[in-house]
Parts: sequence; C-alpha cells; structure tokens
Amino acid sequence: MERTQKNNTNKCGIWYGILFILAGCGLSACNKDFEGKRDFAKTKDTVLEVRTSKILYIIIDGARGKSIETSLAPNLTKIKANANYAYESVSDDSGLDATTWTDMLTGVNKAKHGVTTADFAGKQLTNYPMFFKRIKDNLTFRTAAFCASARLSQNLVSNADVNQSFNDDDLAVKAATVDELKRDDAAVVLTEFNSVDKAGAQYGYDNSVAQYQSAILKIDGYIGEIMAQLKSRKNYANENWLVIIASNQGGAYPINPADNDGTLFSRPLLNSYVMFYNPAFNTSVYEKPNTSAIPYNGNYIKLNGTALRGTLSAADASIFNFGTGATAPEYTVELKLKVHAFGTLNAPIFSKSSSPANSSTGWWIIHNGSNGTWRFAGLSATTITSASAPLLTVGKWYTIGFKIYNESAKRWVVLYQDGEKISNPVDITTRNVDNAVPLIAGQIDGYGNTATQSITDIRLFKAAVPDNIIKEYACQVNVPTTHPYYSSLIGYWPATDGVGVSFKDKISGTRNFAIGGSPVWESFEDADAKFCIPFSPEIYGRLPRGVDIPRYIYSWLRIKTDNYGLDGKVWLPVYNITQ
Repeated sequence: MERTQKNNTNKCGIWYGILFILAGCGLSACNKDFEGKRDFAKTKDTVLEVRTSKILYIIIDGARGKSIETSLAPNLTKIKANANYAYESVSDDSGLDATTWTDMLTGVNKAKHGVTTADFAGKQLTNYPMFFKRIKDNLTFRTAAFCASARLSQNLVSNADVNQSFNDDDLAVKAATVDELKRDDAAVVLTEFNSVDKAGAQYGYDNSVAQYQSAILKIDGYIGEIMAQLKSRKNYANENWLVIIASNQGGAYPINPADNDGTLFSRPLLNSYVMFYNPAFNTSVYEKPNTSAIPYNGNYIKLNGTALRGTLSAADASIFNFGTGATAPEYTVELKLKVHAFGTLNAPIFSKSSSPANSSTGWWIIHNGSNGTWRFAGLSATTITSASAPLLTVGKWYTIGFKIYNESAKRWVVLYQDGEKISNPVDITTRNVDNAVPLIAGQIDGYGNTATQSITDIRLFKAAVPDNIIKEYACQVNVPTTHPYYSSLIGYWPATDGVGVSFKDKISGTRNFAIGGSPVWESFEDADAKFCIPFSPEIYGRLPRGVDIPRYIYSWLRIKTDNYGLDGKVWLPVYNITQ
C-alpha cells in the first residue's frame, strides 16, 4: 500500500493513510497495538474526501520531557487532547545536540549517520540524508526550514526550497513559520527553537527554575500562534496535517537519588519529549516501562485442542530421540509454560509419542488433571511426578524440563521446575523409546482432555547442563549467546514470533513447529519476581524517540522506505473512534 507517486492527493482520505501505516509496519516491529483505531471504512463521507497529507515538524531544543509535563503550558495541553505523546523518551546517550538533531532528521542512529562531534565531522548524509531529500525524491512538495541554530541549518538541512536561520532569534523563527503557513503551497515545514536550551544552560534545566519555565511558556505561546495560523489556512479542511512537536534532548540537572533507577531514563540530559498531533487522533500517552521489574513481553499463541497446537515433523523431531545406553549423548530440555485453563483430564503439554498412555514408545510431559502437578514418562519405566514442586496455577509462568546425563556407568533422567531439581534421578540406562513420530506442543490426537496453554522459550541442549547453570538461566526468557552452553544448543524456539503459522527454530532456521488451525498471536507483558530479565537498551525503544520521527513522516506521506536503512520504529497512530 506504500506509494511513491509525485501526486500525494489522497482520494480515500485518512482511511487510506491508516491502511498504509498498517501495511508498512511488520507486526513484530511495531509498538504494542492499541484499542481505539478508527475504522473509516464505515464512514461513507470520508471515502469521498480529497485531503492532502502534510507535515509541520517543530523541534524545541533542550526541553526536558518531564518539565514539559509539569509546565502546564496551555497550548501544548490543548494540543495533547488530540495527540499521541511521551514525556520520558530517551535521546542519544552522547547528550550531544549535533547527534540528536541528526537522529531526528535522518531516522538513523549515529553508527550510520556518523555524527559524533559538535562540528559534524564524519557525517554520512549521502546514504542517510535529511528527510527533505526523500520527500523531494517522491513528491512535488515545497519544503521549508526555519532554524534558530545556524549549525543545524547549515550542516543538516538539504533539499529545501527555503532554508533560513535566524541567529538564535526564536521570535523571528516563529514569524517566518507563520508566514510560510500563509502560503497555499506550504506542505512540509521544519521549525527549530533554541531559547529553552539557552535558558536551561544558563539557569538550570528544571521547571523549578523560573527562567527555564518562562522559556517553555514563551515557546508554548509561539506554538499557539503557529497552530492558529495552520488552522486558518483557507484549504485546511482539504489538508491532513501531521504536527510533530519534539525536543532533541533535555539538559543536565540534579535529581533526587530515590528517583535514580540507574538507567538512561534517570539522566535529565537525555529526557526528551515527542508529540504526534492530528485532529483525528485520540489522546494517548506512552508510559515509561517499569525498570525495576522488567516484564516478559512479546506475542504468544494460546494452544488448545488438536487443531491449535505446534507440530515438529517426525524428520525434524528426530533430534528429540535421545538414544540409549550409558555412553549415549547427554541432553537438557527446557520450556516455559503458562496455563490459561486446565482440562479436567490429563492434558498433554509437550510430547514425542503417538499416545501418552503409558504403553506407547516415546516420552511425554503431561498435566495430572487440574491439580497443578505434572509428570514425565516414557523415557523412564516409571512415571516421575512434580509432586515436590510448587503447584502450577493459572496465569503464571513456569520453566519446566528434564536433563539426561551419564554418571557411574549409568544413564539418568531428572526433572526441573523454575531451575530447581524436583525429582530424584531415575535410571534409564536400558531404555530406548526412540520413534518416528512428530513432536507435539499441546494436545495429542485421541488422548486426554485439552488445556489452554502457551508454550514458549523451548530449548534443546545436546549436553547435560550443570544444575547451577540451569538455575541461573531458568529465570531468563531467552538464551543469550553468553550462555556457557550456547554452543551445545541444537534447537531453540522462542515461540513468540508474533507473525505467521510457525514457531521458528533460531538454531537451524528450518526445523520449525507448524501451528495448526487458525492461530491468533496475542501480545503479552507479564511481570513476575521469578524473572531475571537482563536490562536491554531495547527498553528505550518502547517509547517514541527522535530517531523514529522521519519514519513516521514517510508513513504519513505514504513514501516507501524499504531501502532507506532506517533505525526508527513505526508507531501506529491512536485514533479517536467517536469522531
């Protein structure tokens, strides 16, 4: 649905734009989906609208997001009623304005654009140009930039029909922007103010500092005038303006030690602000993630019945044939399990058997009715239960599994739950239950009742992972390459793919579980004290950032971005469905 034609008139109105953004956003690459998306397909008159998508992009240097939030600036507060916004975004960790500006105008990080010094030396803007260039390549739009900072204007702005800088005079920047918006052909307007940053540098970057707050309120007044002019355009009703208001970064300022969580969220210098406004948007704030208890999040499938289950073909499942004898290879199998509803009988969880009825070859992990215990059988002559482990409860995650190891000229199997050994070793030296049947995640044909459950983070090591390592990594939700036994990992299925009809194997790339039926991927975000998820810089991307803005602009203008190498993330607008 992306297009690159020189004519940007949208004969299907905003509805076509929404479809474009959805089409341009891979499900696993987008932020979590929101309720409240507007369905223009049900609105007859919008289908006949002729509206031209346009851009107004305002940068406020040095405006701390938290200070914007507490300033109660009247115009920004009014705009917020139809905006998707974040007060706790994080800019580049260098805290360098040249870098953050370049992020905001190119849509790529410094590793690509090369701007890491104040003089812009090393900039790589040929391959990663300022966003005006991409617009000019695709559309016959007028582009205009009005900057308080000559450094930004001279080093970053390109392909502009108008490019003016005003020697740190924000009043002149505002006047030039207002004049530009009086033009019928105004289409893409970039405005940069820097007086807030200068006030912060001189007096302090916090709303408790009168001069800093005054500077924010003055710019808020300028924004009010700009928005008034925008809405007074004679063709405004036939235009579809996306207004972006964002700061490049905040400014250094002491914070209460109790508010310091040890992450970049606690650095006022990096605390930026991002707002996307359109009259059709619903107010929606992007909240800072909880950094003290990082949740397990992603997408899973609720397995249920023989149709909705994961199947690893018999040929691919041969790696789960464990052989026999005291010199056979050692193995460790682990998976995460979340039960949504127990069945009334013994619902299978994970098995390689034609029927887990204690008489078939193979092995199986199965629920003991609905009492919260589980058992393992087949590989051992007798059933091993989890009776000594905490009971499984609905809605909670557990890591369960088993280890096969050789010791004292014998072969043994032992069970684990949440990293703890929960059974005595059982001798399986003479047992051979290898077979040529598939491996099933979920229900097996013709046996027992079905539970509704999600299975993720499936790990198969061709090694007897030591108990201390099992315990250390059971609380993690993936297998990092730093895992001491990573080289022994012969199968790994996170099962949080989010798209498609399979659980993909990250090791072979081909041994994938096929999901039957009509699988629906559901997003989840579960915090639990048992998780020890390492902090990852990915968490900063859970809020919109400056580097995301060019991609948002291209999506709004329906410009194809496949070959741009962008680092920015696509964010789905949250629409007001009542309009």
